[in-house]
Amino acid sequence: MRTYWSLGDLPLGGPRRVVAIGTFDGVHLGHQEVIAQARARSKERGVPLMVVTFEPNPVAVLRPELSPAVLTPVELKSALIGGLDVDELLVIPFTRAFARVKAERFVEMLASAPIGADTVVVGRNFRFGHGGAGTVDTLQRVGRGLRLEIIVPDMVTAAGDKPVSSTRIRRLVAAGNVKDAAVLLSRPHNIEGPVVDGEKRGREMGVPTANIEIPRRAALPSRGVYAGFVATSAGRWSAAINVGFAPTFHQGPSLGRPRVEAFLLDYEGEPFYGVVARVIFLERLRDERRFDDAEELVAQIGRDVAETRRIVAGSGEASATVARDVKESP
Repeated sequence: MRTYWSLGDLPLGGPRRVVAIGTFDGVHLGHQEVIAQARARSKERGVPLMVVTFEPNPVAVLRPELSPAVLTPVELKSALIGGLDVDELLVIPFTRAFARVKAERFVEMLASAPIGADTVVVGRNFRFGHGGAGTVDTLQRVGRGLRLEIIVPDMVTAAGDKPVSSTRIRRLVAAGNVKDAAVLLSRPHNIEGPVVDGEKRGREMGVPTANIEIPRRAALPSRGVYAGFVATSAGRWSAAINVGFAPTFHQGPSLGRPRVEAFLLDYEGEPFYGVVARVIFLERLRDERRFDDAEELVAQIGRDVAETRRIVAGSGEASATVARDVKESP
């Protein structure tokens, strides 16, 4: 897949294209259906398929106070889209200036060079143009005059026959329900960041942990202990993952963003500070809680490890999905 990071990067005089458009945060089942229908149409017509997305999320620019947590940073989103048999990806930098483009003008941009779409595929809730005035109806109305074919797939539903959406997945993740989120994503939810120096209490107790610094806007699961994996460029290990504030050692109110600490079950090497690590969440084990002493905490960690091994052993093919999708990252 060839990736363009702005409209200016696109060559002039390129081929006509089928274009799938959306924010695509999460690249979930609904997004996959939009791209799959675009892929099918591009093969029928014998033309390339381009996916067009925006960075950052338009809400982060227009209403920063309402900016949603990010399920897939742009590098991961690109990798996931690349795994869907897409020929080209165009990432449009979303700025306040771009937000002022009127809806009709945006449709004209799609049909003309350098994008050159002859078919556009979008989700039913797609909004675009200044003030979000453009809807699917707008796209169809303006598109007719430009001889644009507009395809709007049916909404994908799952788990209770409810529509699959990025908002729904964010809510599941925020509640710690990473198992159900994985169904809608078609893979386990994951976050990444550098391994940083910690307080080394885990090492002193015989359960050394990797402390991962997570970007502020990443979709972080709620406080608790999770079974999953930690992956780096050197490999992947089963892990019991704590998201929280270590209340056994930190008394008083919990302030700031929770920390992510992962005990790698079978890792025996040296600490890898500074290395980017991906944390892959399979299932929530329990709430984070305060223990009376370190001995009681270590005993509970032993039970967490046993439960993690059970969950990892049963995760099968699904547990390897993220590693395949992002084989070049971190």
